[in-house]
Amino acid sequence: MENATILEESGFVEHISKMYSFGLGFHTESTAAGDLPPLPPVVSKEFVALCVLSLLGPYLFCCATYMYHFHGLKVERAKMRTRTSDIPLDEHRNDWRTALGRPEGISAVVGFLVILVVSDPVLGLASIVPAAMKDLSPQIKPLVLLGYFALFDFLMWCIHFCQHYWPWLYHHTHDQHHKIKSPTIVVALTGYLPDTCVLIIVPLYATLRVVPCGNFVTVFMFASMALWHLHMIHSEFMHPWDPVLQKLGLVTTHDHHVHHLRPRKNLAHFFSVYDKVFGTYVDPSSCHQLLQRDKKA
Repeated sequence: MENATILEESGFVEHISKMYSFGLGFHTESTAAGDLPPLPPVVSKEFVALCVLSLLGPYLFCCATYMYHFHGLKVERAKMRTRTSDIPLDEHRNDWRTALGRPEGISAVVGFLVILVVSDPVLGLASIVPAAMKDLSPQIKPLVLLGYFALFDFLMWCIHFCQHYWPWLYHHTHDQHHKIKSPTIVVALTGYLPDTCVLIIVPLYATLRVVPCGNFVTVFMFASMALWHLHMIHSEFMHPWDPVLQKLGLVTTHDHHVHHLRPRKNLAHFFSVYDKVFGTYVDPSSCHQLLQRDKKA
């Protein structure tokens, strides 16, 4: 207790708190959540810009992942699996239009973002909008961004664990996604709408409500990076950055392919430490179905 009092009197705790709230961003001032102004009025350029960004941004980002996918096929990047029985279905490789339009895919996430944007100025439901969505300050907060990923992946891991160990929940939400034995970037978000709501939207909303000091720019950066990564770990070919992710303790394409081969293992999507701590991690090198980076087809 005495040490805690000394730290408080010295201003150390306040200093650390301020450093986090600034998020090591580019501004030296931070606005308290209670002092944030409401979102721009409906009839304004700012509000239209927010809606367009929320509506079109995720779709354009998905299209960018599909372009990367088709480029990878064209240049014949090293495949994750080479056995004939493991070749992805043709529609899982090429039918990007269907994937883009599926209601449980990016459309569900876009719908959620739009609801958050219009809840305050249109519906008057300011209480359900996370404070971060109201802070339009033009800065990225790296510490807050890290907090988003850490909590989001932990919540996803817990829900993902329940889905795979509770048969009723699995069959009513997640089993459609696991009918895809050899995934690709195109079908990364294929499944049931309830699965997207339970596994992505619920932890996303909880994360935005719980992690403090965020802002709209950081939320958008977080959503974009998460969306890219969730697509990339479903790829049928290897990525040049996977060795870097592995050294950083992040989930790689090999890690997630193990999950599709052994569904109760490798449940994390971003930080492999969660699987290692809770005993659900399997080293991809022990999976004979996967072609390792240092081996040739």
